[in-house]
Amino acid sequence: MIGAAVFTGAFAVAFLAFALFVDPRKLWWRFRARHFEHPEAHEPSAASFLWRRVLLGVLGLVLVWQCGELLRLAGVFKTGPDHAEVLERVENAALNLETGKDGGQYKMPVGEGSWGFFIDPRLKGPGDDPVAHLVSATDAEGDGEDVERYEIDGICLTVRAKPDPGQSEMDHAIDNLTYRVKTDVVDSPCEES
Repeated sequence: MIGAAVFTGAFAVAFLAFALFVDPRKLWWRFRARHFEHPEAHEPSAASFLWRRVLLGVLGLVLVWQCGELLRLAGVFKTGPDHAEVLERVENAALNLETGKDGGQYKMPVGEGSWGFFIDPRLKGPGDDPVAHLVSATDAEGDGEDVERYEIDGICLTVRAKPDPGQSEMDHAIDNLTYRVKTDVVDSPCEES
């Protein structure tokens, strides 16, 4: 990828140099004067020379832009949100998880890391979207509270889900339990428990 960026960058410099510093009229006379008996009769118009310069300049600028995009894709330029913006997105995702959908009442999807299904869409924003990576998941005995820790760009988001009281065994059997969610955000990597 970097090789392609260097290749396009070299052509961009060449095109821009020809557009800005080389006089096409002198270049024409240098090569055409030998081949015509009356070269001034065959000389292109001034507008033709101008349009050649404009075309070379536009092509050079397009190649500069393309070189920048190739370098960005190769990872030379870091794109995406900075740490403060990611922290704000995680805090908003945590708040939305607690207060959203029936006041924080959810039907939990099956499996470890299932709260990531609710977290990831809430982290979206301009630029590259951060992703929640499951660090640990525990099923606490007794009160039935599930605790999952997610790390998002060095920020720890803890999700505690506790089944609503008064649900029947039948609700549990058909995976129809609803949970109340509490979250905690810490601006440091998660500690595995």
